Amino acid sequence: MFNEIKLYTFLYRIKNILIIIILFSIPAYSYVINGKVIDQNYFPVSNITVYLNNGSSAATAKDGTFKLSIDKLPYDVYLIDLAKSIGVQYRGLYSYNPELTLFGDQPPRNVNSEYIKVEFPAVPRGINAVIKFISSDIFNCKDEHAVSGETSKLIKVDWLNSSNSINGRVIYLEKSSSSYGKYMERSYTVLKDFVPQQVKFDSLGFNQPVGDSYLTIYMPIVSYDKKGFSVYADFLSLNRNAEILLNETEGDIIFTKVLIPNNLPYSYRLKVMGYGNYKNNSGFAGYYYTYPNSTLNIESVTPPQLSGPQDKFYNVNNGTLFSFEWGTGSGIYVLNFHSYNPVGDFYIVTNETSIRSPLNYCYGVISGDDYSWNVSKYLPYSSVDDFVKIKNFANDVGYKAISTSETRTFRTKY
Repeated sequence: MFNEIKLYTFLYRIKNILIIIILFSIPAYSYVINGKVIDQNYFPVSNITVYLNNGSSAATAKDGTFKLSIDKLPYDVYLIDLAKSIGVQYRGLYSYNPELTLFGDQPPRNVNSEYIKVEFPAVPRGINAVIKFISSDIFNCKDEHAVSGETSKLIKVDWLNSSNSINGRVIYLEKSSSSYGKYMERSYTVLKDFVPQQVKFDSLGFNQPVGDSYLTIYMPIVSYDKKGFSVYADFLSLNRNAEILLNETEGDIIFTKVLIPNNLPYSYRLKVMGYGNYKNNSGFAGYYYTYPNSTLNIESVTPPQLSGPQDKFYNVNNGTLFSFEWGTGSGIYVLNFHSYNPVGDFYIVTNETSIRSPLNYCYGVISGDDYSWNVSKYLPYSSVDDFVKIKNFANDVGYKAISTSETRTFRTKY
């Protein structure tokens, strides 16, 4: 009887020990990451692989979303698109619902594309006109310009293929060298696989006077090899791609006055992009929002300065350290490593200024012997989490300026 009691006590203790071991082997918390991947045109990116640094992975859905779990914070996330040879690593995230950008200039995916023929009275002599489709939904449409004597233009509209149609407006705005003329618009629904699609403006249609105003712009007094600015009509209530180019000027400018419309619909404001570049391709692009009859000072921004390795460096390996100096103000950095043959691009989003060579953790996106690299700084973010935060407004780009270092090259073999 005594031996049975001892055996029972022993087994009970073993059971408790096993329970404790199991409990300590299970993570205390599991953080669920509900993210979304978009491209640089703000369209969702589907069917790419998202990896976390714990090894878990998922494919993005049609709307660009994914769901993964991580047992500790912060975490790193990788966006890998082997079909396009593009990869992005975001370092040190705490966010549970990040909006992640897949960098790289590429056309929108999974979209419907349709053409609209826009007809209008012949553009008068000395006048040009801009024609565009705009919407509050996710879309893309380039500005089309008509010159004196033209009576029609084709515009192409891209939108998400999750819908067979998109609602918006076709706008028409005339301008001479000294004044803005008529503004016309038509509500229009673009339909998938419908031909022909046509919008016709006539002299008896809706014609809203917009009036004239000026924007005074002061450029930095810095000896850039190239500098200039672009002025856009920006609409708070519409999508980020609804902006219209009003003026584009390049030259050794100290200050100038720009003719702009005084009134446009849809919470109209002005978006100004001022830039300065050196011969080595380093420079900055600053973004400002303002209103008619205002004065704007474009501020010079010092880009990150590359430290090492030096240009045309040979024999880069997995331990090679790529480093750079801060540049102006607070911000986060986007490093771009480009391979030439085969072609590929791997980006690293971080607030660190020293990065080990990504060749052994890029999931095969970049390979070969010959590479280039540079660093872009996005101001005024204080952390990578700020950069991936979901935007409050549909047309909000978020950053104030982007400055870019020179580009250097390196090889992995002599």
